[in-house]
Amino acid sequence: MPTMTTSVFGNAIARGSVMSLGYVLGLAEAIAADQWHNRCMDGMNHPGFIYGHLAIYPNRVLGAFLDRQDLVVECPFDESPLGQGEDGAGEDALYPDKGLVLPFMKERYETVIGILPEVPASVFSAPNPMEGRFAEMLPTRGDAVSFMMNNHIMMHAGQVSFWRRAMGMGSLNP
Repeated sequence: MPTMTTSVFGNAIARGSVMSLGYVLGLAEAIAADQWHNRCMDGMNHPGFIYGHLAIYPNRVLGAFLDRQDLVVECPFDESPLGQGEDGAGEDALYPDKGLVLPFMKERYETVIGILPEVPASVFSAPNPMEGRFAEMLPTRGDAVSFMMNNHIMMHAGQVSFWRRAMGMGSLNP
């Protein structure tokens, strides 16, 4: 229940993020480490790329949107092949292994989730500092944080879900 010192908007984002993070992490549990970089079909992103991509964004949310650069930590793997616009088609060695990326990703999202209820409304209502279409579609920092902490995770969870089905693993909850 929100108090006078918590943000209703921050609480709402955090609650959804807990569900989104739980789902995407659940999808990864049964994926064997030796299948982590398997593309299984042309043009499909593999889990190494998808989870690596997701793992780099909490630091960006903390620094760019929430003014919490103090909570940003160094990424334990190379971020360059994982950013927006990358296609995950490089050599497997470019993408983090399951045992490295999942704990980092989980900790980073949990860090953001943990501070969201205390983020002042003034931060959420401030203009999105990014440029271009992203800022046009999501004009406030709150809009951007909500998207990155929920929609973005679930968009990529859909890729993992499809990958699992293509690999014969079925859905998370058969």
